Amino acid sequence: MTTPTAAPLGVMKAAFESLTREMAVDLRRAAFSSIVREARDFAVALTDDRGAVVAQAECIPIMTAGISLALQQALERIDPSTLTPDDALLLNDPFAGGQHLQDIYLFSPIHIDGTLIGFAATTAHHVDIGGAYAGLSADATEIYQEGLRLPVAPFSVSRDWGPNGFVRNIIANNVRVADMVIGDLEAQFAANATASKRLREMVDRYGLSRTLEAMDELQDYAERRFRAAITRIPAGVYTAVETMDGHPWGLGELEIRATVTVDGDRISVDFTGSAEQVVGNVNCPFASTVSAVQSAIRCMLEDREIPFNEGCNRPITVNAPYGSILNPRSPAAVRARLTPASRVFNTVVRALSEAIPSRSVATGYDTTTAFAISHLAHQTGRYQVVMEILGGGWGACGDHDGADALDNPISNCANAPVESLETDYNHFTIVEYAVVGGSGGEGRHRGGQGIRRVYEATRDGVKVAGYADRHRVGAAGYEHGSSGGTGRFAITRVNGDVERLDCVFSRTLDVGDRIEIVTGGGGGYGPAAERAPDALHSDLLDGFSG
Repeated sequence: MTTPTAAPLGVMKAAFESLTREMAVDLRRAAFSSIVREARDFAVALTDDRGAVVAQAECIPIMTAGISLALQQALERIDPSTLTPDDALLLNDPFAGGQHLQDIYLFSPIHIDGTLIGFAATTAHHVDIGGAYAGLSADATEIYQEGLRLPVAPFSVSRDWGPNGFVRNIIANNVRVADMVIGDLEAQFAANATASKRLREMVDRYGLSRTLEAMDELQDYAERRFRAAITRIPAGVYTAVETMDGHPWGLGELEIRATVTVDGDRISVDFTGSAEQVVGNVNCPFASTVSAVQSAIRCMLEDREIPFNEGCNRPITVNAPYGSILNPRSPAAVRARLTPASRVFNTVVRALSEAIPSRSVATGYDTTTAFAISHLAHQTGRYQVVMEILGGGWGACGDHDGADALDNPISNCANAPVESLETDYNHFTIVEYAVVGGSGGEGRHRGGQGIRRVYEATRDGVKVAGYADRHRVGAAGYEHGSSGGTGRFAITRVNGDVERLDCVFSRTLDVGDRIEIVTGGGGGYGPAAERAPDALHSDLLDGFSG
């Protein structure tokens, strides 16, 4: 071991952040499924020995913000002092700190000289986790129909994760594409190993005492800056209401109500009055609700350089009534939890826009359009399962137009290239992928445009399922801006028959049948009459005019 050298906090901060970015690169490069490798639906972090995030890479906000919640609840159920370097923890239980079953957390303890000093943490969206349908159980009414539920418990990696390991085989035997799921979990193990290696190198260079001090100092530093940023928001109570479509479950528009209280250097958010939980897959576990609140508040602060760690969460408190759609009772189905979570994000942003007009923004389409397309080859018994996450238009703001064709802010998944999907899978082709002109709301600054993606089955018996929102009511504009366009799902059969689908659906396609996935646009900002002539001309040239 080299002689430790003192290092200022800025150097240590850069080292921790570099560590997590390397974790993210390793996880993506080692991943098997397109949703992790191409869409980048994962998150990574380094925590201290109490489960508090010290540093994280720029990945999926709602996943990363939930890492502390998941790990800290896990540590309430086990004794951390009993963990060894050979142990690991898996967790996906939405009622024990998780979010939904597809997002599997992997926590690897990091020991130095026999002492636990932290955890390497990764979570990734797995393309299949069992359940009633491949990739996505759109019709689920309880969590048991959605897939394999993993309670937190330590296991020996050397004993339980090898080719004959019990934990590995429990998972492999309960999913349809074991090579993809196990491969992506192996990528999570690889990323965690990177964290362990780099943290040991930091200890060698800076010493154990200085490294542990820096973990605490960074959280305290982030908390101070976060509190200082909150004090620049006028104190007061601000409210907002958003709605989501409850028609697939025989309901009308479901309300998400937020009361945001700014009190000095603290913010509390109360969702009393929001809709009750639903007998459907659209309930939002409390961890996802908290994560969406944290992300929204951070987006509204003027200080853009605050390190994102557990210190940022300390000034925030969240209340959602138990049994509501934002804090459901078990065994509620939760697969589509990002729909209400996105409305949580929207309500907090809209409420704080009243307090901070300079940060105001029109509402984006902000809907996770999730689409699964799968096929079972009966002769071989092998499945192909693809999970797509498609974005829409973002809301405009006072300075510029909304972004086109992007996943919503708390999800942040990337585009999965057509070429990559068609190279890996042979049960469909993508015959159209385009921006939907005129889908962004009009205004001084227009809302972002949505997209159209059309898939054609190349096999009989191709299963498709999906969920979205804003198929009836578009995203609201701001300051007299127009609402964005709505989304839609539709199937065109090979004989020409067309079926318009609800925003939650499951169907079967045969050769030549096509399914069209359309996402909506963001709301406009300001009166349309005030749009600059050169911007109108640019819209016309780009095909973005209505």
